[in-house]
Amino acid sequence: MLKRIGAEEGGEFKAVASGTLPSGRPVVVNADGTVSVISQTSATQALGSATVFEAATTIEPESAFDSNSNKIVIAYRDGGNSDHGTAVVGTVSGTSISFGTPVVFNAGETTKINVVFDTSNNKIVITYQNDASSDNGTAIVGTVSGTGISFGSPVEFETSDAANQAAVFDSTNNKVVVLFRDGGNSNYGTAIVGTVSGTSISFGTKVVFTSTNLQYPSIAFDSSNGKVVIAYKNDSNNYGTAIVGTVSGTSISFGSAVVFNSGATAFTSTIYDSNAQKIVIAYRDDGNSDYGTAIVDTVSGTSISFGSEVVYESANSAFHKAVYDVTAQKVVIAYQDGGNSDYGTVISGTVSGTSISFDTAAVFESATTGDICIAYDSNAEKVVIAYRDYGNSSHGTSIVFQTGYSSTNLTSENYIGMSRGVVNVTSLTQTIGSAVTFEDADTKYTVATFDSVNNKVIIAYRDNGNGGYLTAIVGTVSGTSISFGTPVVAASNSSTYLGIAFNANAGKCVISYKNASTTYGLAIVGTVSGTSISFGTAAIFNSADTENIIAGYDAASQNVVIAYQDKGNSSYGTAIVAVISGTSVSFGSEVVFQSTNSNPRSIVYDSGSSKIIIGYRKYDSWMRGFGVVGTVSGNSISFGTPVRFDTHNTSGYDIEYISLTYDSNANKTLFTYRGNSQNGQINVATVSGTSISFGTVVTFHAANTQEILSFYDPDAQLHGIAYEDAANTPDFEYVTATISGTSATISSPTAISSNIGSSQMTMGATYDTNANKGVLAYQILSPDSRGTARVIQNASTTITRGQVTNGQAASMDIIGSVSDNQIGLTIGQQYFVQTDGTIGTTAATPSVLAGTAISATELVVKT
Repeated sequence: MLKRIGAEEGGEFKAVASGTLPSGRPVVVNADGTVSVISQTSATQALGSATVFEAATTIEPESAFDSNSNKIVIAYRDGGNSDHGTAVVGTVSGTSISFGTPVVFNAGETTKINVVFDTSNNKIVITYQNDASSDNGTAIVGTVSGTGISFGSPVEFETSDAANQAAVFDSTNNKVVVLFRDGGNSNYGTAIVGTVSGTSISFGTKVVFTSTNLQYPSIAFDSSNGKVVIAYKNDSNNYGTAIVGTVSGTSISFGSAVVFNSGATAFTSTIYDSNAQKIVIAYRDDGNSDYGTAIVDTVSGTSISFGSEVVYESANSAFHKAVYDVTAQKVVIAYQDGGNSDYGTVISGTVSGTSISFDTAAVFESATTGDICIAYDSNAEKVVIAYRDYGNSSHGTSIVFQTGYSSTNLTSENYIGMSRGVVNVTSLTQTIGSAVTFEDADTKYTVATFDSVNNKVIIAYRDNGNGGYLTAIVGTVSGTSISFGTPVVAASNSSTYLGIAFNANAGKCVISYKNASTTYGLAIVGTVSGTSISFGTAAIFNSADTENIIAGYDAASQNVVIAYQDKGNSSYGTAIVAVISGTSVSFGSEVVFQSTNSNPRSIVYDSGSSKIIIGYRKYDSWMRGFGVVGTVSGNSISFGTPVRFDTHNTSGYDIEYISLTYDSNANKTLFTYRGNSQNGQINVATVSGTSISFGTVVTFHAANTQEILSFYDPDAQLHGIAYEDAANTPDFEYVTATISGTSATISSPTAISSNIGSSQMTMGATYDTNANKGVLAYQILSPDSRGTARVIQNASTTITRGQVTNGQAASMDIIGSVSDNQIGLTIGQQYFVQTDGTIGTTAATPSVLAGTAISATELVVKT
């Protein structure tokens, strides 16, 4: 019921807010009757590190999530302890899992293990075949406490051979349903209902659901229909078959069996998708080259119908186990991929109607993997896969999987109007701060980065006033000014060709440079503390003459990439991955990205595609400009095909001063450089996979342009470009660029300073995301070549809205009324609700009409 407050007046409606409710935003009504803004959540697919839970041969592990203690429970046959039935409790944290001490629940040979969690009694129920007692079917109740588990007494539900078991909890009737192959009754498929009481369990009467030898059974509970669904291989024809069961009291009855795969079927795994309200069966289709296949099932009464089969693994596959990820609203299937060396593999799929589509599969274990089980931890919102790792002595191993997803609370029905309140617009003008000296001596090869952990700017440079030593200094931005600590020598040798990058995961920076004495390429790790910085020991990444060194941070791999000209290898363009450990740095293998004389100039990370982009010059009669896309995996990097970005350039002009900045709003990279006729120019790059393409060249300075440096301002959503106007005095000037599609618009230039001198060698720029300011670091030759820095505040407009906090009364403009707290609308334009909580001129998914604009600030609300 909608939690209404007061009456409607003139199209105004009041209800209780759930969460903060900014004004002027679309509002949806929630299932509990509250109202909230539209929101979108997402996560990137990821795997944690494998963790051993049993350092011995582990057979038939099965698992379940205990939502009372927020723990994963894995039960298995311990080959290192006389095949005893054993259980262990796991705790998920992020993408890691840790385990308590294993506990034996059956001191005898134990097989056909299943684990379910009884949510009504908050108990774990393990069913198994007790091979030490005539292979009887047995169940035992477990109670999780901390990282341990204790058990009641075992209870037999079948006094003869009970193989091929499966079990599920029926939350409608609060019963455990166990199915098995009844060796005392011609191996028929049989089910029985169990009731947990305290630390024990009792059972009703056995019911046969198939008068055939039961093979590969699996079971799921359909909570929307209150039914259990069993999938199995019908031994009389080997077909994949399903049947619906209804629990009543301590008994169960069944509808008619229906074939879902008219071919040999193995390794069935059945799961319920609570969002789509469908059953999904995953299995190996032996009638189709043993491919991994899934099918969506719809329960109606005691019947079941099926959509079309969908192949998710076009290779021999086995040990299929499925679980439903409630947060991602996806079915997750883990399996052994026979088409890839029997590696453990996981894939996620989204149900739509009576079909299912799949994402890209990921390998979770690069070795032969068997006896797979899977569970969903609803507290950590992660999937836990446990398995037998044949690549590690068959040890019991587990890994945490983050399903990739993007979801929204917006549906085609729940939008009810626009929130009321006041819109405040704050405008900031462009301001260039005063020059601040950070080094009173001649500085060269200046580079800069922002330490987002300590909220400091780090500037590194060659100090010609102190033997050309590699030196660094820490800056603190305040307003449009910056102050500095004391310079610190990082390397007591003459250093050139500096590169710098901040590793946000390690909280350290990496400075790369050439030792002018040995000519080798080295890197060193710096750690900021307060207004100072300390360094570890430098490490060599290239034992040859190394020049034109640059560095960038790859957030996906959480490593730094160094690119350089390897003069010891024909001056080829080369890259290497730098891995931080403490205050040390190590390297992967060198990889050539350009097999000709090449000068790397700038590097940036494209967060939209999780790729590294390198901008460089290649000697081809004249120096031409190229971009190339790099993909980092661990400590290795691979490259796509380089693409030239200056094809308009005529002979006689070298491409120079390349500077790259990534635009997180447009998901594009801006290449800024000196191009045709020595003009300052820009070109917008788009990454697709491992390819890069370029848009329209725009000139930002139609005269001799030198010493270009740039940064991206995510707050103003523009690129700041500083450059030397070598045709005029020279002067130091500044423009901004705003990307639109594959081109960009340029602002009018602003003078930073005049008569700074020429040939600045290298200048650095970065953006302080804490102070929301850009920082330029450069050498001013007039009058004394000192190291200088400036802070830049870009012009921007910030919109803030009056808001209602959680639980307070919220007012909304509903259908037919006018929302008059909008901004920047186009009269007569229809606007649609977007999944990020804004409105836009194109429909999102789902398509929901917000209304029509009648002025720049007014929207007639429609649905």
